[in-house]
Amino acid sequence: MFLLKRKAPTPIVPTPVMQPPPPPLHKRISLVIDRKVFILIAGSDFLEIELETGKIVKKELYEPSQDAKPYDIFGVVGFLELLTGRYIIVITDRKNLGHVQDKNVYMIKRVAILPLDYERALKILENHPWPVDDDDQEDADTLHEDANLEEEERSHKRYISNEIIETDVAEAEKEFPQIQTTVSASSTSVSVSVTPPSSSPDPLSFINKKQQVTALLSKMKLAFSDLNKKRSPSPSSNGSDSDYEDREGEFTSVNTILNESVATGSGNLSSNNSDMLKSPSDKLSPFSTAAKRVTEVLDGFASDFGAPKVINIKDPIEKNVMDLRIAKEIALLFRSDAFFFSYELDITTSLQEKNAKGFPKKELPLWKQADKRFWWNEHMLKGFIELELHAWILPIMQGYVQCEPCQIDEHDFDFILISRRSRERAGLRYQRRGINEDGAVANFVETEQILSIEIEGINHDVSFLQIRGSIPLFWSQSPYGLKPKPVLERSVNENALAFKKHFDNLIELYGHISCINLTELTNREAIVGSAYREAVERLGDEKNIEYIGFDFHQQCKGMKYENILKLVEMLKTNFNKMSYYWQANKVTGEKEVHCQQTGIFRTNCMDCLDRTNVVQSALAREVLNLQMLRLGISEHIDGGISHYEHFENIFNDVWANNGDSISREYAGTSALKGDFTRTGSNLQGVVNDASNSLARMFQNTFKDFFRQATIDYVLGNRSIEVFQELQQKFEASQPGDSERWAKVRATAIEISSSIVIIDNEEKINGWTFLSPTEPNTLRGKSYEEKVLLLTKKALYVCTFHYRLEKVMQFKRIGLGEITSVEKGEYILSTLYPSCVSVKDNYGFIVYYRASGESSRVNSGSMRNNNNYKANENNNTEVKKFMAFKAFRSNLVGEATKFDGGGGSEEKNNEQKEQKSSQQIVDEVVEEIVKACWDIGNAEDVGFVVERPIISLEEANKNTGIMTKVGFKVKQALWL
Repeated sequence: MFLLKRKAPTPIVPTPVMQPPPPPLHKRISLVIDRKVFILIAGSDFLEIELETGKIVKKELYEPSQDAKPYDIFGVVGFLELLTGRYIIVITDRKNLGHVQDKNVYMIKRVAILPLDYERALKILENHPWPVDDDDQEDADTLHEDANLEEEERSHKRYISNEIIETDVAEAEKEFPQIQTTVSASSTSVSVSVTPPSSSPDPLSFINKKQQVTALLSKMKLAFSDLNKKRSPSPSSNGSDSDYEDREGEFTSVNTILNESVATGSGNLSSNNSDMLKSPSDKLSPFSTAAKRVTEVLDGFASDFGAPKVINIKDPIEKNVMDLRIAKEIALLFRSDAFFFSYELDITTSLQEKNAKGFPKKELPLWKQADKRFWWNEHMLKGFIELELHAWILPIMQGYVQCEPCQIDEHDFDFILISRRSRERAGLRYQRRGINEDGAVANFVETEQILSIEIEGINHDVSFLQIRGSIPLFWSQSPYGLKPKPVLERSVNENALAFKKHFDNLIELYGHISCINLTELTNREAIVGSAYREAVERLGDEKNIEYIGFDFHQQCKGMKYENILKLVEMLKTNFNKMSYYWQANKVTGEKEVHCQQTGIFRTNCMDCLDRTNVVQSALAREVLNLQMLRLGISEHIDGGISHYEHFENIFNDVWANNGDSISREYAGTSALKGDFTRTGSNLQGVVNDASNSLARMFQNTFKDFFRQATIDYVLGNRSIEVFQELQQKFEASQPGDSERWAKVRATAIEISSSIVIIDNEEKINGWTFLSPTEPNTLRGKSYEEKVLLLTKKALYVCTFHYRLEKVMQFKRIGLGEITSVEKGEYILSTLYPSCVSVKDNYGFIVYYRASGESSRVNSGSMRNNNNYKANENNNTEVKKFMAFKAFRSNLVGEATKFDGGGGSEEKNNEQKEQKSSQQIVDEVVEEIVKACWDIGNAEDVGFVVERPIISLEEANKNTGIMTKVGFKVKQALWL
């Protein structure tokens, strides 16, 4: 008898539960300001933010009060806990930059920083400059969501207009289709659901109506504020400075509101302090603030440069003042055209890194795919992150993005540049230098150049990655000098440890590292440049790290950037080993990788700005030529993109814009607003002779401390106490005004001399003067401070960027081509008695033949020759002139001649006896005429003419009564 063995049942394997993909990011959000809560609404998604606690709660239903006011926003930057409470930062204006891999990428144009307080938040939003420009709003996804652009524009206009038109009712319903308002007879409560809207007895409860008087005052303030504002420079501008301060006037309304809240005791002021505000003189109203400012102006510059009062953060009133300053700085930071985002694409990660990690992964939300090194608002979004509110978490990156559609012959393609600035050692130039203990360096930027093209139905993406970063050692520079000597810090062992960490991280991320050091082999830069080379040699990792030294200033003296080709030629082997990334995206969704980048160029100079950008553009050009050849776009083996003038212009423009943007972000040029290099008129051509620009430069040495503290706080690196520490630090740092200005100018002359004067010319002297921006002009719309250099053969006129320490452009005028020199009174303004004094307002004009002029422009890329057509035609009859005005020494210190780097201490002591503008001009003209005489010129009678350049009578005609009144009003409104 056989026993049948019973077969064990097959185990049932449970079917894995497929997690639904995370929801997409919300592209359009309604922020509803209510009495007790703020509500974020996107489709059927509701988030409630409690005003008292700041707690974030996900809701299914929302019942607003009749006082609820909605506003359109484009995303939440994050939350911050300031001294008076919690604040929310929201994006109110964006700009569509184009497509990367068929996804929209945006730049933040403006943010609103709102306290979780109903009254204060509404006042800020009512005065907020909502976007009305079609160009800023025109993007494809918005058009699809909102049906047409005009509706969106009108919806924003209704928050700043006094008129309620009939279409506003319908538009309000369209803008908020999820909100259904019903008012019962027995109650004023309003219920909100996600069902389609029905008729509403009071639809205008959601429309923000402004009083006409408020609008008029706002327009008047904006008009006064904008009288002297230059247009914000476009990304393609090489204009020396950022537009932080250009936009600072927009914050006046917020300033007024917070001052009003302090005066009225609104916000978080305790009742115990109400007695402090009984006297009208104690109230910080806009008018009392303006009156205080006028008093300070009349008291002179001393009141502006005095030591700031230490703020006691225990005082509720001063808490509001400090919060105003912090909020203002954050607003300026995010309005600097330096922050970028995408709702659908991770722009923080390179194409090759995405492929290596298998991104994009449908099961992961966008924020979990972001490279945290470049995710700037992670700390501010921790409330959303902890609750895993995936659809609300919008990663924001600082850096630069430009997307350009291009065509060569019949080939259409996109040329894209993305620069990602690291947050790991973020900050401003003299506040953040070198390396930290974790191996992170200052101004670390990953730049990816992408070319996207469709060939026979297959999308090809080729990219090339480069990095820049501060010299990876412990070193610093004083923030009080224009060209301070770098100082090495820490022990050899500490430097070696941090240095190794830095390169271990880079090798893991990028592979073989080719270190290109562009610092000088001699002079001050050699202090850290040589230490860098020695550190690489000590590391002894020849396999993964290679050091290449290239003295940029020596090799490219006179802006001869074409000599960079020598460096490119040196790196041919590196290019071949490194390769680049190339992926082909098929219609089926399959991805085929043809080649990968196995190493990277790490380029640096002292600041990793100007020189670094020029070299990176040259390296990118070399790789791009090869990529275009292999894709069949170009057929030229030699020369590459130089055969396609239109595309070469785009290439140069994009890289120059990239350099400008990174310079503004690191060098903090926003603090100057162009007033130092372009000391233009404050009101309709009125010029303050550069005194304000120098004063601002002095003051903004300290503003940089505050801006750095703000960056650290936003990133979560420091607590709120950093601002109290900052006030204590301010008191200890007060260098002398005139002494600093003298050093600033002397250093500018030294830098300019080392860059523009060719080796076979002997320098005689150098000066700084005010000169009209427009050529062949005596009275211009704006003015620049020029560096004037005299050699035995030529006169050099340099446009110098003081904050970035670089020559933007220069002209060389041969001494033999100078036809005459005219000197005399040069009056540009009649607002002050010192403005009309002849001895303090003197200048001269140099007349010359155009054939003797040549010029070079620092374009940020290799092509910088900008010689004039007159030279080609050899037209010796064409005459030109340049006008120069000496500074008023009684206001701005020693605006006299300097020999080399400012002279010895003994010479500086002699210069304490200030010379008048007339004495300075007489001495300078005498030296120029003598140099001309030495080469056989200036022998004719009448070579030097003395007569008024702009007389007092002519200046009076150009300075009308309205200009004078407006100037005083402007002074009163400056806050």
